Amino acid sequence: MRCPYCGQVNTDATRYCLRCGRAIGTVQQPPLSTRPQIAPAVPPAPTGSRPGMRGQPVRLPGSGIVEATAQPAATAPPGEPVAAPGPPAGFPPKTLAQLQELATAALAYAVGSSKLEVGNKKIVDIIYPSCPAWQQVATLYKALSEQDEERYDSVVIRGFREESDLSLAFNNGRLTFDRRARLGGQLIRRYLIETHRGFEVDSLRIVLTEEWPAEQLRA
Repeated sequence: MRCPYCGQVNTDATRYCLRCGRAIGTVQQPPLSTRPQIAPAVPPAPTGSRPGMRGQPVRLPGSGIVEATAQPAATAPPGEPVAAPGPPAGFPPKTLAQLQELATAALAYAVGSSKLEVGNKKIVDIIYPSCPAWQQVATLYKALSEQDEERYDSVVIRGFREESDLSLAFNNGRLTFDRRARLGGQLIRRYLIETHRGFEVDSLRIVLTEEWPAEQLRA
């Protein structure tokens, strides 16, 4: 055993140093459990104050990933209605193809009543929310495409706002389809569309026609 004071080498059984005489047999190292512990260096955890790239996930303390919002959705100030979407290009429609394309933006509707009138005419009343003129036209044509039958000479789709009295005149647009209208000596199909009640200043009146296919005329 080496003396911790003077460096003299002594036997393991020696309790006092042979050189300096100091007690060395009772010197013991403190147990491991009483030694001071030094905590390892840990990098600071990231916080939400330093977001990552826009639109990419930002990892915050704890489990899971919180998605960073790229841009908040635009909303109207409290108390103000949200502006209705503007009409698409090609409105009002000037061809049947434009009318058919417009119908892809039609609103959902419910059939309020359906009846037959003199002259082989079918009248269908539909109910759907108030909306701009272009959505009225789109919804009316969608209803015609779903309610029409070849056996009727005319089909009238009358639009009503929700909670309207169906015994009154239409207030959410009307579409009148004549399957066998005549223009001079020519047989045509005619679509007459009116928006709103038909007489307001901003109401629209759209008339579209298409010729009968030659094979059907021969038949």
